Amino acid sequence: MHQSRDGARLASWYGVTAHTRTLLLLAALVIIVAGLHYAQPFFVPALLAAILAALTAPIASLIARRGAPPVVGALVALVVDVALVVGVGLLCARAASELQEKVPLYLARISDLLGDAARALQRRGIPVTTDAMGRAFHADMAAGVVGSAVATVIDAASSAAVVLLLVFFALCETTSMSDRLRSILVDPESGLARVERIVLQVRKYLLVKTCTSLFVAVIAFVLLTVLHVDLALLLAIILFLLHFIPNVGAPIAAVPAVAVALVQRGPGIALAVAIGYLVAGTIVGNVIEPRVLGRAMGLSPLVVLLSMLFWGFVWGPAGALLSVPLMMVAKIVLANDAEWAWIARMLEPTERIASMSKRPKPTSPSARLRHP
Repeated sequence: MHQSRDGARLASWYGVTAHTRTLLLLAALVIIVAGLHYAQPFFVPALLAAILAALTAPIASLIARRGAPPVVGALVALVVDVALVVGVGLLCARAASELQEKVPLYLARISDLLGDAARALQRRGIPVTTDAMGRAFHADMAAGVVGSAVATVIDAASSAAVVLLLVFFALCETTSMSDRLRSILVDPESGLARVERIVLQVRKYLLVKTCTSLFVAVIAFVLLTVLHVDLALLLAIILFLLHFIPNVGAPIAAVPAVAVALVQRGPGIALAVAIGYLVAGTIVGNVIEPRVLGRAMGLSPLVVLLSMLFWGFVWGPAGALLSVPLMMVAKIVLANDAEWAWIARMLEPTERIASMSKRPKPTSPSARLRHP
């Protein structure tokens, strides 16, 4: 009975025209995207909690293997997560306080520079009003900038409690997850092995990316401090967040750093900051990370940009920051499935695909097994 009903549904689906099927699929896609957009308050904290849980799950697992109840391991890992969140919160609060103090001074400096530029253009016969450029930045704009920054910090602090609560319950479920999967998988051994491989690869990517982002942020903070550039802590935090986005994150983070150095210290210091950001980003992003993670863990620059545009449209700035981790998790999952591995290969960077194309072609079934 059920098979006949399924066959009738398939026949009715394939009976419609291709044009109608395309419209139905597009309509379903629009509904899904709209649902993701309106579900942002749920998905963003859940994804942040999943990242924190993935990073600290080894602590809970280690304590559970020593015979302690799962709740104890989850509590210890939660303490580590709370320490991380509180530390980041204190750094952000300090950076926000420094921003509130310095923004009016920088806006006044920019106003003076624009006034000088307007007068220089007037001397060359270009009709530019000095007031239009020199008064483009006022205290109202400073209040708006600081107000939006403070509002962002408050929103992040309010969602931190929800994230930590989700992390605690996720860590409590970690030890029993393998038993649950074993009860529902058709082939428990191979299925669990594939799930464990995916989890280990995702955890390795998140851990390495977090460490390298922290490393390059520390380098930027030291560089800006040595060059006596203001807002060093805030600019280092911006670089830490944007470094999760390969290829384009570090150059975007360099723009405000160079701008602050230019306004405060002049073109020489701004050039030194730009060179420092370029060298640090190149060494970490193109040398250290590929050696630790491997080329297969990279993404095509086009895929990175498209994912940033899509998830930024769906979830705003938080979606743009989470876009690359989401794509990497999807790629790891696809790469561990023989049926969908070709999609993972399409997401890889150009140099990875070029190196794979230069491999010798297998000539026998046994050679194909040796050269997957």
